Amino acid sequence: MSVEVEDAVRQHARLAYQVAYSALRNRDDAEDATQETFLRLLRYRGRLERARDPRAFIARVAWRVALDRLRRRKRQAEVSLEDISEIVKTMRAHGRSAEEIALSREMQMLLERLVATLPGKLRNVFRLSTVEGMTSREIAPILNIPEASVRTRLFRARKLLQEKVSSLVGTQTGRST
Repeated sequence: MSVEVEDAVRQHARLAYQVAYSALRNRDDAEDATQETFLRLLRYRGRLERARDPRAFIARVAWRVALDRLRRRKRQAEVSLEDISEIVKTMRAHGRSAEEIALSREMQMLLERLVATLPGKLRNVFRLSTVEGMTSREIAPILNIPEASVRTRLFRARKLLQEKVSSLVGTQTGRST
């Protein structure tokens, strides 16, 4: 293994894993994608050596590897809002208040399903920002979009999720009761 790639593995393996996990949502798949990322870097090490920002370059490669795996797997299960609505109705039928629903494990799973219903461009930005805790500056080179676009997509994703959750739980945002 070349010295440059070896150093990259030591310095950026965690980042590559986080980026891959953000897209794949599965530990084993993310580990495999991380390994594949560094194999690609080894194969094309000249590109890594020429990269102005090796960290961003590695993150972008990890992102593309993860997306390739998603496409091959065709795993992006469609979740309908009707299915999600049924989950909320079931929780309400068991006498749970909106606050209890919001704090429950079921709601966390519901939110993950709602995130999966977002359009891909919004979902990717949302996961990298919210789930992985990356900044707009860190996300922009991964997705190869301007930083302002990252912020816009993140705002739109949050707004859309807020509307979906509000309609499912039965509260109206911006209105007091």
